[in-house]
Amino acid sequence: MGDYKQAMNEIDVIVNKTVEEIQQKAKQRGYQAANILTNEVKKVLSGQRSGRTYKVNKTGGKPQNSKKDKRKSKKSGVVYTASAPGEPPALRFGTLQKSFKRRTYGDKIGSNFVIHAITESDLQVNGYLLGDLLENGTKRIAPRPFKQKTIDAALPKIIQIFQKQYRISKG
Repeated sequence: MGDYKQAMNEIDVIVNKTVEEIQQKAKQRGYQAANILTNEVKKVLSGQRSGRTYKVNKTGGKPQNSKKDKRKSKKSGVVYTASAPGEPPALRFGTLQKSFKRRTYGDKIGSNFVIHAITESDLQVNGYLLGDLLENGTKRIAPRPFKQKTIDAALPKIIQIFQKQYRISKG
């Protein structure tokens, strides 16, 4: 009977060690998934848009003074194309795009281990998250959705990461 208890204890130790190793590897994969989400949101928030085009004041070179009539020539400035309603937000200064950070953690829920892979921005305007304001719109701004487009682009790559077989060390 003693051999049986010893064998069960050894099996229990091996199983617990294997579960811990799988959980650690799953957390690493969660971090990879969060990286993919962060990279994809940055891609979605870049690129050309088709909204209103205008010059941004106080950008570009200084206006030239005309010696003949002492008037300033046309305003200089960098041309900016805003996003149209329904498009992801346009990249103007890159502040929103640069504000996304990755985060990952694991939760044990019953007998399951759940990995949370997250990319999020804490950039706020008047106490509200800028990403949420743009995603959902406001009274004055039509929605500029980008979250679902990010998920759609990232999901196949993330599924691939989590479908890889786990290689567990022996011993």
